[in-house]
Amino acid sequence: MAGMEIVLGSYEQFTVCYRTEPLKKDPSKLFLKEAFAAHLHTSSVRSISSHGKYVATGGADDRICLLDMKDGTQVTDFLHHDGTINAVAFSKDGTHLFAGCSDGSMSAINMARLSVSRTWKNAHKAAVQSISIHPQGTLALTLGADLTLKTWDLITGRTLFTTALRKNTKYGNVVSDVQWSPDGEHFALLGARVVDVMSVETTHSVRTVQCDSKPTVICWLSDEEIAVGLENGSLLLLNIHNDEQQEQLPIYETRVKAIATNGAGFIATASSAGDVSLWRLEDDEFSEIATKQTGCRPICLALRSSDATPQTPDAEPDIDPAVVEEETETKR
Repeated sequence: MAGMEIVLGSYEQFTVCYRTEPLKKDPSKLFLKEAFAAHLHTSSVRSISSHGKYVATGGADDRICLLDMKDGTQVTDFLHHDGTINAVAFSKDGTHLFAGCSDGSMSAINMARLSVSRTWKNAHKAAVQSISIHPQGTLALTLGADLTLKTWDLITGRTLFTTALRKNTKYGNVVSDVQWSPDGEHFALLGARVVDVMSVETTHSVRTVQCDSKPTVICWLSDEEIAVGLENGSLLLLNIHNDEQQEQLPIYETRVKAIATNGAGFIATASSAGDVSLWRLEDDEFSEIATKQTGCRPICLALRSSDATPQTPDAEPDIDPAVVEEETETKR
């Protein structure tokens, strides 16, 4: 179980990495040891994404920072947005990094060239809140504060579908996150008091769960299982096809602020009070592996392997430059 890292973004402007280490007195048990703390932003760190040896962070200082986790150093930063970076997401092959901004714009960064290959200035009419890349890498979902959900063709860079969510009363005029399932057959939406799972094939909801507390964060544990963090500090575990498989676990006294999984049964969470924890879900048994009080206020986190094989993205972009709608200009 050793060899995992939780990379945390905080209100205090720091990106902090905690690494699992075996206890000297009992090597069968782990603790979270701070590996490094990087002050890359001049305001709060609002979003984070990891792929291979890279971690990308987006901040309220309009900045996107790229961190090389192999040695914990900053590779570069990007200043092409004019607003808080609410979402960053690597494509599944790592060739591109997508970013969503509070001014409604979205951009794609070519990781081989470390340059911005495209900007959509009006991706949404209000802040881009969430970006989720389809497992096959050709589609993306974006969620806007304008209460619209958009499906994008990443090959052409064009919008395929726009869904107005304001008309659907079950969301309570609040939709905060969208995430594809690992198999790409479903996606989940978070509303004011609801978790809604949609089928791509039927375009209808397969399960809608009413929560007794506001859902704050979500991640897919498998093709059928979801973990949802709640404002009351509980973690909701549910199966999208089985109403009887649902469990609510009180893991914190304050809201669950961030959550991530490595897809192998391990889950990382953080509370608004500064707790960061690593959990394991195995054979329906949920257990805590390690926890630590960070002394900061977490906003976002990523869970990664500390021995992740460095990956070099392909030199050629998968986004056709011939259909670029708007070229990015360097912010002056």
